[in-house]
Parts: sequence; C-alpha cells; structure tokens
Amino acid sequence: MSVIKKTTLLVEDDPVTAVSEKVLLEANGYSVITAATGRKAIEITTCSKVDLILMDLELGGDIDGHGAAARILEKKNIPILFLTAHIEREMVEKVRSVTRYGYALKNSGDYVLLSSIEMVFELFEAHERTRISEENYRKLVEDISDIIFTMDSSGFFTYISPRVQPVSGYRDDEVIGHHFSDFTPEGDKAKAEMMIRSLIEEREYRAEFRRIRKNGEYAWLSTSLRPVIINGKFTGATGLISDITERKMNEEKVAALLSEKEGLLKEMNCLYNISRIAEEHASSIGSLLTEAIIEIPRGFNSPEHIAVRISCEGKCYTSGFVIPQSESVKKDIVVNRIVYGTAEFFYNNGHSFSERELRFAASIADRLGRIIELIAAKNELRKLEKEIISISEGERQKIGREIHDSLGQILTGVSFMLKTVKNSLSSGDAVLPDRINEISVLVYDAAMICRKITRGLPMQSIGHDNLVLAIDQLAINMRNLYQLNCEFSAEGDLSVNDDFTSSQLYYIVQEAVNNAAKHSGAGNVKICIAGENGLIKLSVHDDGRGRDCTETEGLGLNIMKYRSDLIGGTFRAENHYEKGFLIEVNVPV
Repeated sequence: MSVIKKTTLLVEDDPVTAVSEKVLLEANGYSVITAATGRKAIEITTCSKVDLILMDLELGGDIDGHGAAARILEKKNIPILFLTAHIEREMVEKVRSVTRYGYALKNSGDYVLLSSIEMVFELFEAHERTRISEENYRKLVEDISDIIFTMDSSGFFTYISPRVQPVSGYRDDEVIGHHFSDFTPEGDKAKAEMMIRSLIEEREYRAEFRRIRKNGEYAWLSTSLRPVIINGKFTGATGLISDITERKMNEEKVAALLSEKEGLLKEMNCLYNISRIAEEHASSIGSLLTEAIIEIPRGFNSPEHIAVRISCEGKCYTSGFVIPQSESVKKDIVVNRIVYGTAEFFYNNGHSFSERELRFAASIADRLGRIIELIAAKNELRKLEKEIISISEGERQKIGREIHDSLGQILTGVSFMLKTVKNSLSSGDAVLPDRINEISVLVYDAAMICRKITRGLPMQSIGHDNLVLAIDQLAINMRNLYQLNCEFSAEGDLSVNDDFTSSQLYYIVQEAVNNAAKHSGAGNVKICIAGENGLIKLSVHDDGRGRDCTETEGLGLNIMKYRSDLIGGTFRAENHYEKGFLIEVNVPV
C-alpha cells in the first residue's frame, strides 16, 4: 500500500538554502513545492493543495513572510512553520501574532528541522480534532431546542447558547456577563435565591421560572442546574433551560376551563338548591329567603369571603359579615316588572368579582324574583281557591238544610197522611188500601234516599272546635249506611285554630272512607287522628283489595292530595304492607 506524501510549500528567497532544504525534505518522504516570494506563495496555496508551509520570515519583495502567512491564513487553514535566523523577542512576538505553530532557526541542523515539522503536523492534527469537536458541539448546542448555559459562583452567565435569542429576544452576547436576576421578575427572585443556595450546598436544582423577554413579556422556562465543584469548592454551575411557555399557557387555559366548569357546577347546584328550598317553602317568602341566603354564597369562587344582603318589603336578610370598603355588587329583584327588593353581594377579602360571578349575581336576583313571583301567584291562587271552596261549602250546607227542612219534611208528612187515609178507608174498597200502601212505601223510600243524601251534605260548617265530633259522626253514618265496621280514634293535642284546615281534613277522611266503602270491598276501616310535635297526623286504613299499581290515580286521590296541598300538608297513598290501602296526611299547625 503506497503512502501518500504530504506536500510542503517551501518559501525561501535564498536559492542555495531552498535547494538544500528541498533535498532534505524529499529525502524524508515529503513532496516539495518552492516559492521565492510571498506573492508566489499566496498564489500557490490558492490553486494547490498544501499540507505544510515552511515560511522564511525575512522574505524580500513587497510581501514579507509575516504578511504572506497572514494573507494565506485568511483563506486557508494550513500549518505554517516560520524559518528565521533571528531569535530576538520582537521577532518571536511577530511570529506568535500570526500562528501558534512556532518557528525553527535556520542552520540548526537537519534533525531539529525535521522534528519541528513532525511536531507541527502533530499539533495541527490535534488542533483540527479540537476544532472539529468544538464545531460539532457548537452545531449541537445551536441546533438543540433547549438553551445550554454556564454561570459562575456568583450567578453571572459565563456562556449561553445562541438558542437564547428565539426564546428571550436577547442575543447570547447580551446575556453573557449579566447576573441571572437581571432577567427575573420581582415575584420570582426569592425562588432564584433558593436556587443559588441549593447549588452552594452541592445539590442539583430543578425549577420552573418566569423570565423577562426583551420585549417586556414573560416567558416560562424550566431550568435544570448542576453545580460545578473543583477541589471541593463550588465554582459555578452548568444548566439547561427549556421553553415551556406554550405548555404553561395551555395549562392555564385548562385550569381556567376547569375553574369555569367548577364555577358553573357551583352555580347550577346553588340555583337547584334554591329551587328545592322554594318547593319546601312554597307559600312563605320569608322562609324561602331565610334559607336561600345561606345557600347563595356557595355559588361564588370564595364562599367563605362572600356576604349577602337581601332587602325586600321592609325586611333585611343577611349572610356573612359586611366589612366597610368591601367590593360589592347590587342587583334588583324584579317581581311582575316591579322592583320588589334588592340583592347585594360583598367580597370581604379584597378580591374583585369575576365576570362569571357578576353573571351569577344577576342570575340569583332573577331566580329569586321569579320564585317570589310564583309564590305570590300560588298564594293568590290558594286564596281564591279557599274563597271558592268556602262558597261551595256554604252552598252544600244550604242545599243540605233545604233538602232536610223542605223535601224531607214534606215527604214525611205525605207518608203520614197516606197512613191516615189508609186507616179511614179500611172498611171500604179492598184494592184502594193496597194502592195507598204502595204509595206510602214509595214515599218512605224517597225519604230514606233523602236522608242518605243529606248525610253526605253537612248541615253545619266543619270548624276547629268540632272536627273530632264531625269525623266521629261520619264513622257512625258509614256503619249505618254501608254495614261497614268503621272505627275512629283521636289522640294527643288536636288544637286546630283554622276552620279551613279542619274542613279539609274532614273532607279527606270522607273521601277516603267513601272510596273504601264503594270500591275496595273492605269490611273494616280504621280512622286515626293524632296531634304530635306540632303536626296533625291523619290516617285512613282499610282492609280491602288495595290499588292495582298499573291503574292511574283516580279523581278521588287527586282531590285528597289537592286538599292536603291547600293546607300545607304532605300526602301519601299506597297499598298497606299487610293488606288493603293506606292514606296518610301530615299537616303542620
């Protein structure tokens, strides 16, 4: 395998010296090109491949060896070994300013020259390996998406990769020499100081910081630092910075969406609970507001710092403590297009209301207005219903009295008169008494029917002072009319101060017993009424067939439930677990 000869450019203006050195070099395996002037040397290196230049420092002509070497090195990276007969300090410095490969003294011997050439080649190859390695490292550093940096023990940047510019807007030379805190917002400087303490304690440090871009905006950076320890002493740190601004922005968006979702869930839950409270206090605006004002703060971001004040009809309902100078918002409660009252909301922790919270405050005022409007409408409807029922009851009583006092009396009188006629004619026509007897029977039957009808129509009003007696009489009538074993019991405090409530309880019992007698096939009915813990508890239990679950609720059940609702009671109707059917009504008194 042939060895490729290295080409040496010998630049020497002394012909004798040039020939001598050329012979020596060729004898030792080098290919030699000669040039007598600096300009010729420049021309040769431009057009030909040269591995080494032996440059006479004291060249004659317009370009000396120093100048020729400088111009060659501007275009080519070629090792140059200067040849000189002088060793003055000025000459040495002149050589050093151009190249670091040194010089060789002329006439110092062949061995010295050849050894110097070998050392130049070895040094050049080492420099090339270093240069290539540095270039590869620089490319790696520049191409990597992260920022590589070094800093001294005081926190000043000693190096930072050019990648810093796309991230921060600063060039690397604008960062190097500056302290890291120069790019740190005030709010994050405590965290930065903690970083230095960790490094001094020889611990790696990882953290996410905000950094100030050149345009004044913030960038989120993930920083990983490792301390540099030399001879047991902290001398600085190397680190890696990743731009996580986009990730942080996405996290903030996700957090904002989750917060918005959580806020909306709070709102929905709060509005639902207010509606539930409204159902529980369907007739009392005061009770509604008393409980709703406790629930309202839970729909805000910081319920513990929210105070609420609702003012309406001269009354004030409050939740929490109102601190002077609190952030507040006020909304009108509108009922039937008229301002009924106001709802005021206060933040006591110095926070401001978010856009969502302002919308929620408006929703609360609107919801309260609608519920109050509905309660008022229901109360007005109940008032009208009570008036209608009262008129109806009066008419029923009037009809009952008229039937009893007129029709019943007349029919009884006719029956008596026919009996008299019968006795008077007992000695006469045999057929006539039979006819008259038939008429008497028919009239008697009519009187009995009249009595049955009038028993269902009370001839006196049901009031708070005769409810128990009325139900007891109803049980007696049921036994007589339907041969039904109807039992009645009353226990506890049955003080009902409302005639309307008493009458509705009576009609519920009447409807329940009639249903049992006519439709269930029951043989026994038990009526119980008891006063306990501020409640009137009414139950009617029969031992009949019960109700088929596939059947829809009949008119009777709906009427009983309706009467229970009118007096603010709870109504339950179901098949009894043993046998028959059970109706229960609980009414607060």
